[in-house]
Amino acid sequence: MGGIFIVQGNGSVETCQSGPFSVDAVVQLQEVIEACDVGLCLLNAERLVVAWNRCLADSIGMADQDALGQSIEELIPQLAGQRFSQMVQAAVQHPQESASQQPNSPSLASSRHLFNFDEKRSVQVSVKPLMMHPGYCLVQISDLDSMVAIQEQHSVGQVEQRTRAMLYSVEDAVILLDADGNVEFVNLAAEGMTGYQSRHIIGCQLTEIYRVCDESDTKHNSLSIEQIFNNESQQLVLMHREGLRLPIQQTITRLKDGQGNLESMVLVFKDTSQSRKLAAQLSWQTSHDPITRLFNRAEFDRQLSELLDQASREGGEHCLLYLDIDRFKIVNDNCGHVAGDELLHQLASLIKRSIRNSDLLARLGGDEFGILLSKCSLEAAERIADTIRLSVQGFRFAWGEKTFSQSISIGMVPINDQCEGIEQILSFADTACCSAKEEGRNKIHIYHPVESSAAKRHGEAQWVTHIRSALDENRFTLYVQPIESIGGNDGSLPHVEVLIRMLDETGGLILPGAFIPAAERFDLMPSVDRWVIDRLIQFITENREISISSGRRYFINLSGHSLCDEQMLQMILEKIREYEIPKGMLCFEVTETAAISNLTSAERFMRTLQRFGCEFALDDFGSGLSSFGYLKQLPVEYLKIDGAFVKEMLENSVDESMVDAINRIGHIMGLETIAEFVENEAILSRLREIGVDYAQGYGICRPFPIDQLFTDQNLDH
Repeated sequence: MGGIFIVQGNGSVETCQSGPFSVDAVVQLQEVIEACDVGLCLLNAERLVVAWNRCLADSIGMADQDALGQSIEELIPQLAGQRFSQMVQAAVQHPQESASQQPNSPSLASSRHLFNFDEKRSVQVSVKPLMMHPGYCLVQISDLDSMVAIQEQHSVGQVEQRTRAMLYSVEDAVILLDADGNVEFVNLAAEGMTGYQSRHIIGCQLTEIYRVCDESDTKHNSLSIEQIFNNESQQLVLMHREGLRLPIQQTITRLKDGQGNLESMVLVFKDTSQSRKLAAQLSWQTSHDPITRLFNRAEFDRQLSELLDQASREGGEHCLLYLDIDRFKIVNDNCGHVAGDELLHQLASLIKRSIRNSDLLARLGGDEFGILLSKCSLEAAERIADTIRLSVQGFRFAWGEKTFSQSISIGMVPINDQCEGIEQILSFADTACCSAKEEGRNKIHIYHPVESSAAKRHGEAQWVTHIRSALDENRFTLYVQPIESIGGNDGSLPHVEVLIRMLDETGGLILPGAFIPAAERFDLMPSVDRWVIDRLIQFITENREISISSGRRYFINLSGHSLCDEQMLQMILEKIREYEIPKGMLCFEVTETAAISNLTSAERFMRTLQRFGCEFALDDFGSGLSSFGYLKQLPVEYLKIDGAFVKEMLENSVDESMVDAINRIGHIMGLETIAEFVENEAILSRLREIGVDYAQGYGICRPFPIDQLFTDQNLDH
């Protein structure tokens, strides 16, 4: 039978108290030792077996009774020797001393040793004293395989505890399931999201506490456990115990044993409400303007592209409106950008009320808006545009104690299957809007590829590339036209006006009337003016002696942009100093309009250059509205009478009177006068009678290349 037998040398049961065992102690000891899963035996001081359990008997292949009273070394020869003898002796003779040893004590540490039973088997032997019964010790004999299994089981238990502790604290909800889908563990997040506490749901089927439906299911039918496991990463809606619905995303991990059999599953799910809200917010910010809360330029371009594709495939009429707030800068300058933003917001709301629900309104940037009118004829689009214009016209913007009236300029472009792309249609629309502004603001201008001023403006825009290429490739050349004295010959050669021509890719001449308007509109004139001045100074330097001896003045046109350009002023001064240009050789022509519109800057520019010997002529005088009022403020030496008066002066008495008046006022102010557009001898004769000082035009001489200026045939001109 199994059990523990405690005997003395004569075979009777020992008694307790200070060494002998009582019957109760025997029973208790038997229960304890027999319950252990490792081999145990009780030895006396002579190392005779007093008792052992069945686990040890089975381990060495000997019956329980056969071992009682036998020497342990005879039963297990591998223990024979001084090492085991010392372990037993230390335990039975000095139990209190052994128990009081510190953890690193050699005597206690030496009571646990490895013994080799054979080549394939090693055991660990541990000897422990019985504190209440001196003279006896307990020996534990364990196979290493069993020990490792116990240690692994203990280690696995610790790992599982740590794992569960970590899972309990993570933010994502976690449910551990067995192979049948029963709940084994839920963490705190899962409890909160399902509404069930872990102590109530351990062992429950998953679907009892995890009730989910497909997000697209309007009937909210709960998924079965098979559907849950077969749709691992789909977007779901979790129904809380209290009825709340939460959007979630789940993942399922299956854990298998060494043979590939399903052992357990880990369900992880998380609330996507916040992430979806953030994603929606980011998506909104990507496609909307934060100030007006309208669509932004990127979204407008995207939807315009779709509309162009639709028009290309299906035909149909659509329209684009390009809106620009007139004088928006006045509000910004007077009240600040906060007021400007509020004005944009209010106008956006006002415009939105004037369009159809199907139309798209966007802020394109600054004070510009765009509207896409899908499936809308040009006539209907014009009515919508005019409704917008009138609404804005009647609107008053109040900020503090200030009130501002507003207006808006609108460019319209039809969208059809002939449109080439976004860039083209937006360019047409911008051009049409600019034309509406030039026509007086608060206007609507419809782009037409041939007839409209917007088309002309767009054509000018095409010249920008040609002008820049010509500047980069040095494809400009200089011409001159003589300015001849008609009031009496002082022996000097005629002055000349320096003119510019562009050369195309084949070397053909392009007259300035084709590209100068574009250069002025798109701020390229300062670059053109620099090229002219550089090339002229180079020509003067190469022909220095004859240029000085001829007494000629070179009249050079300066644009309004250059007249206000500090860098241009410094560049001219540097050229004069570097090449020692004589005083009186350079005379700059500025238009009356440019000088008056930038009066302060123009006056400073002119007076600075006059100190270095340059002169100035006021070009096209008489074409403006305030000529005589501003003339006395401008430091000029010459007045060039507008050719529009000169060429018709023989047929129009008003034009003749204007020429006469300008000439007389110029002389009173000490200025010399030059008549432009002198095309025949009759006009020239009448100018002499009036007393004009100089004449210029085809009746005097046509323009010719500057390189021919000092050839024999041109020495008289």
